[in-house]
Amino acid sequence: MSQPDLTAFLNHCQTLLSAGAVLPADQWPPYAASCLAHPCAIAGVVQPTSPDEVITLVKLAAASAIPLYPISTGHNWGYGEAHPVRDGSIIVDLARMNRIIAFDADSGLLTVEPGVTQRQLNTFLQQHGHPFLIPVTGAGPDCSLLGNALERGYGITPYADHFSAVMSLEAVLPDGTLYRPMLDLMGGSSVNHAFKWGLGPYVDGLFTQGNFGIVTQMTLALAPRPERVEAFFLSVKTADDLETAVVAIRQILRTVGGVTGSINLMNRHRVLAMAEPYPRDRLSPDGLIPNDVLDQLARRHQVTAWTGVGALYGHPRLVAAARPIIKRLLKPIAARLVFLTPGLVSRLNYWVAKLPIVRHQPIAHTLATLANSLRLFAGQPSEIALPLAYWRSGQRPPAGQPMNPARDGCGLIWYSPLVPLQPAAVRAYTTMVERICREHRIEPLITLTSVSDRCFDSTVPILFDRADPVATEQAHACYHTLFAAGQQLGCVPYRLGVQSMPTLNEQNAVPELLKRLKQAVDPQGIIAPGRYGLGKDG
Repeated sequence: MSQPDLTAFLNHCQTLLSAGAVLPADQWPPYAASCLAHPCAIAGVVQPTSPDEVITLVKLAAASAIPLYPISTGHNWGYGEAHPVRDGSIIVDLARMNRIIAFDADSGLLTVEPGVTQRQLNTFLQQHGHPFLIPVTGAGPDCSLLGNALERGYGITPYADHFSAVMSLEAVLPDGTLYRPMLDLMGGSSVNHAFKWGLGPYVDGLFTQGNFGIVTQMTLALAPRPERVEAFFLSVKTADDLETAVVAIRQILRTVGGVTGSINLMNRHRVLAMAEPYPRDRLSPDGLIPNDVLDQLARRHQVTAWTGVGALYGHPRLVAAARPIIKRLLKPIAARLVFLTPGLVSRLNYWVAKLPIVRHQPIAHTLATLANSLRLFAGQPSEIALPLAYWRSGQRPPAGQPMNPARDGCGLIWYSPLVPLQPAAVRAYTTMVERICREHRIEPLITLTSVSDRCFDSTVPILFDRADPVATEQAHACYHTLFAAGQQLGCVPYRLGVQSMPTLNEQNAVPELLKRLKQAVDPQGIIAPGRYGLGKDG
């Protein structure tokens, strides 16, 4: 791409789009910040305000063969944030397209633009008194609903698989034309928003984890707020009980799966990272937390080798009926099993904070963490999971300022493979992660989240000092080693960061059909070239 072409393109955008749509170069640096510490050279930033402006922008880009990289809010922490896969792209920041287009209070069907966040939806639902859950994630309140669904993200509320709740979408294609589903084109707008699969070949899925167009609106179904939300917390007796815990979780999902959301299983490293500051003054010579320190912290917080967390949703009688079943299934491995409601924990947290004798004790911190966690289970946006990104640095933003790990210098790479929900597979996987992380001087923080009764998605945050080139190199080496070792076990990520997307072509993993479709729809590679191995020249 020549500089005169780029200058002419941005000038045209400035003329044809709304005032302020083209950002000056001194406003580009936040888009280049990334938890990955992955270098990126962007060619410009444009912020359209409507689908018509997106169409204009794409037509201008197609006329000049200029690549565009769309983002919703750019808060894709640990996967690349706003970074394009390849240098030289124009960032298309859709955050100013933040209209809640429609909401049906009877069905819970919500139609939004890309810039609508969890926080914005929460305000809307509260203002109008609509009793529905927000599809919350650990990425925080200021992340895009649409962006997370398009990445096929998931949460812990009843509609845990967020793309499964997407009923319909519209997108601007690489030639500037608008994709609308067949049901909508036939005049069935209402049923188009109510029936996910539409008519004819299912096309909407091509716009997830892909680069076939720029999605400008999406209709998703919100889960109704249940009469009762009740979380359960399991302390697994010993590390040797992991396999039995996996079997028990599978049985819970098969027996009372209609009442439960996802179930998380976390190792003690992961739980302690939520409970304690990083003990940087107590590290061993290899730069890791010694086992005796881990043992001491675990005793202090009564944390066992593995902790299970889940929730029950529904009519109080259904929840009451499910509770003894869960108790029976978990009894053989439970050192402790507690059922709590958000209301109860909130009240306990309030009174503990009022008592000087205990408010500075570990119990106070535990209750505060529980209160925030249960709000997330109840479908309320929260920053409860975001402090994890700051664990190594310890440098959080000032009180009242939203957390932004990319802006704040956090080093984070997510390794997120799918793991069969089978005892032997889980044991082999967790053993592999712990070994490789330690070899690379990375604390092994492991979470396993059920996405069905057949499969876990595991999330392993590789935390490192982004300002240290050696630590950065170790972290990336750790990720690539985990990736390769996981493949040998049959555990492959459900989602990739921008730094590892070239791996798909290196391994000839991109199906020929997808390559042909991309070539037919976007022969110039206008939309996000290189994303998931697709684009001009692969």
